[in-house]
Amino acid sequence: MAETCLTVSETLAEIAARRPVLKPVLEAFRPLLETRAALRAEVEEAVAAAVTLPAFSAERAAQGVPLMAGLSLRGLAAPLRTAAERVLPLLCALEAPARYRDALEALFVKGEGTASEQAVEALIAGNEPDFRRLAEEADIQPEVLAFALDFIAAPVLRALALQAQPAEGEAPWNGAAVWTQGYCPVCGSLPVIATLDKRVFDEKNAFLAGGGGKKRLHCGLCATSWTFRRSTCPSCGRQGNEVMEILRESEGANGERLDWCVHCKTYCPTVDLREREAVPDMDAMALGMLHLDMVASRRGLQPLRPSFWNMF
Repeated sequence: MAETCLTVSETLAEIAARRPVLKPVLEAFRPLLETRAALRAEVEEAVAAAVTLPAFSAERAAQGVPLMAGLSLRGLAAPLRTAAERVLPLLCALEAPARYRDALEALFVKGEGTASEQAVEALIAGNEPDFRRLAEEADIQPEVLAFALDFIAAPVLRALALQAQPAEGEAPWNGAAVWTQGYCPVCGSLPVIATLDKRVFDEKNAFLAGGGGKKRLHCGLCATSWTFRRSTCPSCGRQGNEVMEILRESEGANGERLDWCVHCKTYCPTVDLREREAVPDMDAMALGMLHLDMVASRRGLQPLRPSFWNMF
């Protein structure tokens, strides 16, 4: 039987029903999350015509090199413009980006495109000096530019990442534990959320069942997921039985928790799908665990990847 996967709207509605105090925040970001989810399909054809993702290489993966590392993104100005035209009116309904509306439009909509492509290249390369320089040249606060790219570049990068996904079965980076890094095997970003797989039943044999619980990290930028060792910290790489601790509510957690490292004090929101009926939208679910982000902040823990709702 196929899993029931919730949409952004359904996931946010489920969270709001359980945690009404979060409803104003969920509603503020709902249009952005829904638009980002819809845009991937809209730009997929233009992205495929402009850039081809390299074939997966087990050798490069074993060295920890993501697929997009060193890839030129020239040619993506048009799909970035398409995404920006849809996203910027929604972004600029929020206070922080609203002050930079003209500069954002100049960079992504009215510009000739090279600067926007360079900004995305600097983002996925983790090249902070170049990213800050480009933000300064565009007269945009770097944090605001990163926030905007979460919604403008993400649909484009998700369409590009689809080129590496098989029609069915496991992705190549999950085979034979080839990819062991805590960052994304496709774009190189750190995960925004993790899941523990549901129990697996073999429909052809009622006596065969797996306990589930395999850990997968989810990239908030290109939406790739990959398997990862449960006893290892995705940030510092330490592993062992006493490396990762769990922070969760004593009652009614519904599978929601934080997995945090006792050494580097970073954490990743995690959802145990064995404790839920349906699979939530991962981007919406990450926002819906804001209450645990606040607990983590009070305890001096840092998220693996800062998210758009806690940048400002």
